[in-house]
Amino acid sequence: MADIPLMKAVTDRKRERYANIIPRWIFHRNIQILLDALTAAIAMIHAYALRFDFQIPPKMQLSMWTWLCVGVFLRPSTLLLTRGYRSTWRFFDVRDGLYLGLRSLPVTIALLLVRWLVSGVPVVPYSVLILELGIFLVFASTLRITRRLAHEAIYRPSYRPRALIIGSETTLATAVNHLHSCKEAQVIGLVSEDERLIGIQIAGRPVLGSPESLPSLMAIHRIEVVVLSGANLNCAAQVIRDATDFDIQVRILPSGNDLMQGKVRVSRTLSIDQLALKNCEGVIETHPAVVGCFSGQTVLVTGAGGSIGSEIARQVSALNVGRLVLLDQDENSIFELMNQIGSQNNKKIVPIVGNIRDHEMVRRTFDRFHPDIALHAAAYKHVPMMEENCCEAVLNNVAGTRELADAAIEFDCQRLVMISTDKAVRPSSVMGATKRTAEMLIQQRAEENNQHHKTHFACVRFGNVLGSRGSVVPIFLRQIETGGPVTITHEEMTRYFMTIPQAVQLVLQAATLASRGDIYLLDMGDPIKIIDFAKRIIRLAGLIPGKDIDIKVVGTRPGEKLHEQLWKEDALVTTTQFRGVFQVKANPAHTDLPQLLAALERAARTRQSDTAIQQLLHNLPIDYVPESVDVAPLAIAN
Repeated sequence: MADIPLMKAVTDRKRERYANIIPRWIFHRNIQILLDALTAAIAMIHAYALRFDFQIPPKMQLSMWTWLCVGVFLRPSTLLLTRGYRSTWRFFDVRDGLYLGLRSLPVTIALLLVRWLVSGVPVVPYSVLILELGIFLVFASTLRITRRLAHEAIYRPSYRPRALIIGSETTLATAVNHLHSCKEAQVIGLVSEDERLIGIQIAGRPVLGSPESLPSLMAIHRIEVVVLSGANLNCAAQVIRDATDFDIQVRILPSGNDLMQGKVRVSRTLSIDQLALKNCEGVIETHPAVVGCFSGQTVLVTGAGGSIGSEIARQVSALNVGRLVLLDQDENSIFELMNQIGSQNNKKIVPIVGNIRDHEMVRRTFDRFHPDIALHAAAYKHVPMMEENCCEAVLNNVAGTRELADAAIEFDCQRLVMISTDKAVRPSSVMGATKRTAEMLIQQRAEENNQHHKTHFACVRFGNVLGSRGSVVPIFLRQIETGGPVTITHEEMTRYFMTIPQAVQLVLQAATLASRGDIYLLDMGDPIKIIDFAKRIIRLAGLIPGKDIDIKVVGTRPGEKLHEQLWKEDALVTTTQFRGVFQVKANPAHTDLPQLLAALERAARTRQSDTAIQQLLHNLPIDYVPESVDVAPLAIAN
């Protein structure tokens, strides 16, 4: 690819050279009036010459000079009075030519009426006046077109990237004209969703093929930019993926209809569908077993205002549930969620503002609604933040889960599903350690409850969720919007990714299984390098990594691991009735677990130091090794 800054510098020098050659006073409005007056004179002379086969009789020459003086005065005067000189010549087009004709026609009509009605005026053939109009329009338009061509020749960039325009029949012509006027791209051809247009020309450019042939067209024609003409093309996502594979920039040129209907906003946005990787393409359809499990049931969703919890609420509300109870401590999130789903169905949806750490609130909620299924999505999940707030992480992620589990047993809740994370496997952070502790707590309650109560407990574990609060995607997009750089913590860091709807389907499927504290997870394929993911997002935004947007490595944050695991090496992993959903069999709970959990909660409630909390978490059988704890003395003490 050419050196664009160098080519722009050459173009600037070229513009300066031509600007010195052609004085700017030539393009002043007074000069334009004089040029039109001269054009009117030439038009009248040519009209007489054509009328008399270039042999003007002497008796008609005096008439010619008389009517020539009239035309020289009336033509520019009429254009001036009708504001014809307010349109700039350097952008003269067909519409301006039509207006020029309409403004010139009254002069000819007036001259014809004078010739017909007024006696004593110099005799002039009617055909001369009609010929004069046509010749004046040709010469005046030629002047304006010459001005436009001169401007385009002077200001045409020396380097223009080769572009393909993709759109519909109604948007392609507009896009070609727009790119031609801005002169920033060389339009090689067009691609249309309508295969009937293939082979024809639109606005002087050939339609080369359909979106399915885009990869071959980009390779054959050495395309550097792909322009999407319109914001709602059905093929947009596939075009972006194909262009990304070729490391080709993608630009979106909205149509006027898109702008007026609000389909395009003044911001660079990407949908999660466009970011979906090969490992997580598409949304799993609702399984009949899920429909049967939730039909007619009362469902409680904790953390309903969060990204995961709100999607759970939306999907559950679409099922034939008897009642949906939405619990969150953020009233604004619950209010927004109720506005989204509360008026879309006839199900009874109940908002509850409260904290899962509040013992009385939790028991009152269970006593009031007697939920059949509890989906527990409430948690503190930001790794660096929880490193600085260890007590809050324990109270929310561990104590809050215990309150829900105990209430589920006491009020005969049929199923409780806790949402966990891959950071709970060999945790290196307080957040991961508390989530692994909550998994152990769920397992321990399931074992105690096995013979005496009917509650089925399960945990659902998955990796990073595209688009969730605190995920890398919104962070990357904000950084791209501000011009970069995009920051990553380590070049070798990898993560598992899935979409929010997929994660929620996993939660709903796990709720149908008769589990006793087991952990369920989705086959998310291979982990993805964060740096590769960042480059993909930059390309999907139509930019080039390292050129338009820089990528900066800032170093790992407290508690972060380079690579995550979905299960330990010695775990017993089996398939389930749901394709792609696996079950990790829970090992027997540690005998001292209740005492260790009680000591951890007491330390958190009395707000002991972060180091003390980390030491208590390290004492638990969760394989947690914090960076700030000296492991050897602890091992000797244990």
